[in-house]
Amino acid sequence: MVNALDVRPELWVDRRGAKRVVEMKVLVLGYPRTGTACFAAIRDALRMLGHHEVHHMQSVFRNPLEADLWLEALEAKERGESWGRTEWDALLGHCEAVTDAPAMCFSEELIAAYPNAKVVLTNRDPARWWGSFSKTIVAQLQSRWYGLTAYLDPRVSGRIIPMTRRTVYSLLGDLSTVTGEQAMEAYVAHYQRVRELVPKERLLEYEVARDGWEPLCAFLGHEVPKEAFPRENDSARFQQRLDRSIRGIIVAFVVLKVVPGVVLLAGILYWSQFVSRSVRRT
Repeated sequence: MVNALDVRPELWVDRRGAKRVVEMKVLVLGYPRTGTACFAAIRDALRMLGHHEVHHMQSVFRNPLEADLWLEALEAKERGESWGRTEWDALLGHCEAVTDAPAMCFSEELIAAYPNAKVVLTNRDPARWWGSFSKTIVAQLQSRWYGLTAYLDPRVSGRIIPMTRRTVYSLLGDLSTVTGEQAMEAYVAHYQRVRELVPKERLLEYEVARDGWEPLCAFLGHEVPKEAFPRENDSARFQQRLDRSIRGIIVAFVVLKVVPGVVLLAGILYWSQFVSRSVRRT
């Protein structure tokens, strides 16, 4: 059954112990919300160029079992323990490319695990990035309604929300105390670190809104498609999707849990009154 997040449990895949089945070719290691008007644009562009599968945060929403593994990886990193090629192949062995968080939180580990993969560093002016990130992802994580869905929908949101919170903590630290200046400093430091780790011939510095198809295709060795570069999922649409998902989870909880409970309670009360009247008559 499709739930409020359009998740199909019958399609979930437990990737523990899985093996790599396709070559990892592209690591997109820029921060979330560096696709400017379209945070999923680079993912969609890679798909149009023939790269399958491309891992993105939305991949976790489609297969929430992955959230458990990403959370384990994040917790291991906090303890100073790095995943190796075996663990990454299990989680990402079906992917030719990765983009977005939580994958970019492990830039150093993925660069080491896949030394032949090309690296795309999606970039954006730090102030504009923080303006977008703070109004979408930060606002989402700080929403009481968003947190409530973890309790109302433990099988899906209960997996995804702890993982997303730990992901952002890995990037920026405690959201209750981090300032815009500190966030932008972390952002700039991440980009500098990736530049230090990747040889220039394997690295493309890329701004989605400015650059479009040409530099990306030249770097990856593809012909430029005739189709327009994908540009969807701006900040307003991001918020609309989030609001719709939260409403859907609350409605589903009421319909599937609250209403049956009320009906059951009413039935019990009616039956108890019926029995009480029958006893008095006798």
